[in-house]
Amino acid sequence: MDIENGKNNKARSEKYYWQMESIVLFVVMLLSVLGIGITEFRPLDSYRYWGVMTLILAATAFVIGWVKSMRNGLAVRDILTKQIVHWAATMVAVGGIFILLNTGRLNYENTGLVLLITLGLSTFLDGYRVSLGFALVGVMMFLTGIIGGYVEQYVWIILIIIVSVFITIIVIQKSTRPSGTSSKNI
Repeated sequence: MDIENGKNNKARSEKYYWQMESIVLFVVMLLSVLGIGITEFRPLDSYRYWGVMTLILAATAFVIGWVKSMRNGLAVRDILTKQIVHWAATMVAVGGIFILLNTGRLNYENTGLVLLITLGLSTFLDGYRVSLGFALVGVMMFLTGIIGGYVEQYVWIILIIIVSVFITIIVIQKSTRPSGTSSKNI
């Protein structure tokens, strides 16, 4: 009886962690898509948005890292220490980009794209460590910034990238879903 209760508790715990990670990835994806839209249609405001997104991405990365460490029985302190160093370095880089903006070396429009590329790279690298879905969001942000530098009206190309990344994340999440969970519960 105790063994069966232990299995049920573990299945419930796995389901909880999976749902939490899925929700966090969905929110990050939506906020990134919103930021891409701001970068495209209001480039003068985009640098502020991506500055705030640095903090949001760091917070969500901490949540995903915590979930992964709890799920895999890893020391939470180890993964959070790595994340603190990673996101502190990212914030220093973002601060450097703001310094370049304030000294006139970058304009507002280009600053949004540079921040998008920087955060895309940082999100990808952190996602490589904690979550493939988070890494794919980083790839989407990075590619959006690169394409935005080449193509003036790039919204249709970006839409294809966003849909592709979103579908890939859903497929990965469904394929890694622990047994005992169904799409009705998520």
